[in-house]
Amino acid sequence: MIRSNKKRALLKFGAALGLALPFTMQPSWADTDAAKGPTRIIVAFSAGGYTDVLGRVLAEQLSKDLGRNFIVENKAGANGVIGTVSVARARNDGTTLLLAAPGHVTNPLLLKDPPYDSLKDFSPIIKVATLPNVLVVPANSPYKSVQDIIQAAKAKPGEITYGSGGIGSSNHLAMEHLAKMSRISLRHVPYKGSSLAETDVAGGHVEMMFSGAGSAVTKVQSGTLRALGVSGKTPLASLPGVPTVDGAGVPGYEFSSWLGLFAPADTPKDVVEKLNAAVNKAMQNPSVSERLNSLGVDAFKPNSTQEFTAFLKEEIETQRALVADMENIKQ
Repeated sequence: MIRSNKKRALLKFGAALGLALPFTMQPSWADTDAAKGPTRIIVAFSAGGYTDVLGRVLAEQLSKDLGRNFIVENKAGANGVIGTVSVARARNDGTTLLLAAPGHVTNPLLLKDPPYDSLKDFSPIIKVATLPNVLVVPANSPYKSVQDIIQAAKAKPGEITYGSGGIGSSNHLAMEHLAKMSRISLRHVPYKGSSLAETDVAGGHVEMMFSGAGSAVTKVQSGTLRALGVSGKTPLASLPGVPTVDGAGVPGYEFSSWLGLFAPADTPKDVVEKLNAAVNKAMQNPSVSERLNSLGVDAFKPNSTQEFTAFLKEEIETQRALVADMENIKQ
């Protein structure tokens, strides 16, 4: 765990002497005085990606509902590790939160010396969203279907390029899953966030990628990218005419992403529960539901901290099996 024995000993020593140590006296999020300052929602990727887009929708609604300022702060790098570690090391008063994607649980499975534990170093708050990925290519790409890509990759093994938000990211794993099921070999080009990869796909520097629906839909609708397939079980109403990857000729293919909200480990239970209640309310606001539905995000399902924690434990085992089955994605 990130919180060292030395820091714990210092806390105990300070408490024994009655010292007002700076990091122990931070007011709780539940304390009305804390409302004077903003609550930061750390997005560990570049601005413009699906995590960032959904984070800003959530922050805006929470600010309205609670009458205090919630802001999104981007801390990109190392497939989310840099931003994630910064939250694990933050004060556990509920004023610094993490909006994380599946890489939150895959990074510790991929790294030889993980800098954080996805459960022990955090207080899970709520599962915010589930959304499919969209297989996109440049608007002028010669590829018009999923089968076009598969045939091209079989003709040129290891030469067709694809981008992702980083090694072990949801869009990386989604493409590796497609490659495995289609028995093709592709060349991976990782970025410091999916929005950067999207930009290079749109510019033709990389041939394709799986991008989270939350950001891909608007770019497809604007004509910047062309969508060839949806990774979920059903097509998206916001992308009429675009089939699922399963329906496009890869039977049984399915791969969805998710977003979850976390606080640093040992955040007071009452703070976690208040945040859970606030997010449950915000995500069910009609304006939020309409906005997210237009971006292809699945309908929100209210969930408790306990339910989210149980989901994370199951997700870790699911991703562990996936990583073990794809040795070429290990760092």
